[in-house]
Amino acid sequence: MRNFISMLALGSMLFGLGACSSDNNDFDDNNQSGRVFVRLENVASPGSRMTEDPKTDKDVTELRNGFIIFGTPKSAIRKHYEIVSDPALVDKTDHVVLLDELRSGKTFEGIPGDVTNVSIIANVTEDELNPEEFHNGTIRSFNEVLAKKIQIRNQYSDNMSHVALYDMQELKGTANGGTMSATLELKPMCARLEIPKIIPGPDIIEYTVEGIYLAGFYKQSFIEQTCERTDWVAPDYDSEDPNAALNSFYAAYDYMRNTDIKAVKENLTVGEGESATTKEVTAYYPEKDGKVWAYPFFGLYEKRENQEHYGLRLIVKVSGLKVYMVDSHGNRVERDVKQYDLDNKVPAEKAGIRYLNINGFVDEYHNTQADPIKFYNGNVYQVQNFEITTQNLSDKIMPTDIDVTLTVSIKPWTIKKVYPQI
Repeated sequence: MRNFISMLALGSMLFGLGACSSDNNDFDDNNQSGRVFVRLENVASPGSRMTEDPKTDKDVTELRNGFIIFGTPKSAIRKHYEIVSDPALVDKTDHVVLLDELRSGKTFEGIPGDVTNVSIIANVTEDELNPEEFHNGTIRSFNEVLAKKIQIRNQYSDNMSHVALYDMQELKGTANGGTMSATLELKPMCARLEIPKIIPGPDIIEYTVEGIYLAGFYKQSFIEQTCERTDWVAPDYDSEDPNAALNSFYAAYDYMRNTDIKAVKENLTVGEGESATTKEVTAYYPEKDGKVWAYPFFGLYEKRENQEHYGLRLIVKVSGLKVYMVDSHGNRVERDVKQYDLDNKVPAEKAGIRYLNINGFVDEYHNTQADPIKFYNGNVYQVQNFEITTQNLSDKIMPTDIDVTLTVSIKPWTIKKVYPQI
């Protein structure tokens, strides 16, 4: 049998494997074993590069390590191979294959004849999926693989140039020694939120963005692409001291917070047509030019109005506010928010601090009736028109009556396809 794996561009969301019964681990010796030739083409080399370049169609997520698994219709694992990058890790057990060997091509002997599917799981850590569990027979069924959990922290660990990848497909063709083939598309097991910049609304005179936080997310997910409610984490929304709550929470989830922020003076067009005017404003960007604030998350859609579910949350901390307010007589007046707080007995360490709280994401700009989008792993969600306004600010984080949404554009996360032919 022959198996070619080549890596091209990816375009769709993660394929979810339906669970099968794992009670059939008996091998039919009458089925013919065969030889499988595997080659990985155009595999990106490992590299390291939480601000990051925005994802484009030319970007590639790297394959660094993983497993090739051959299975039966009822989920039994017949053959497995660990993919490693270090030649020192290659042993003589016929269970380990060097990534460079797959680039040039490697023949695997004795693939059982009852194998009907092939899968690849890549870029997972030993804490998530340990090769010893395969080698010593602890893992015998692919359902046991799907029940393993991956951690959101590992999707960030090297700035998301590699994330956990997975796909499984049935083999097609002639059995019993004939040619069989399958097309696999490795897809990320997480999604990605990108924020390119923040601008002020018309009622903001001065402001400083101090931090941007992904403040409600699942810390881990099953490989089968489901999450448990107990794995959803967030700072203490009911804290009397929001800043202390944020600092305490992000001591454990620092990769979900960005404070590398710079102010840039730029011209902003206000209005449309002949009445349009231009004014200078302060916009905020990542410190390094051309970067975006980027956050990994597990893309599971959650209804905002359903209290039994938890969705994605985003918080922006703002200080140094001077704003326009409308007084009781309808007059537009300027207010120094910090001084206003001090005059109203707010403690000095809290005075002037406000939070922009986002609990929903839509794909239709300025459509307040739009339904929240569904999040899917394997996609990049790019925030559009991120504007600070007085209507969106609060002295609390995630108050219960909040209903603020951001507009995002959606595109597939580009990696490379895998084409094995057996």
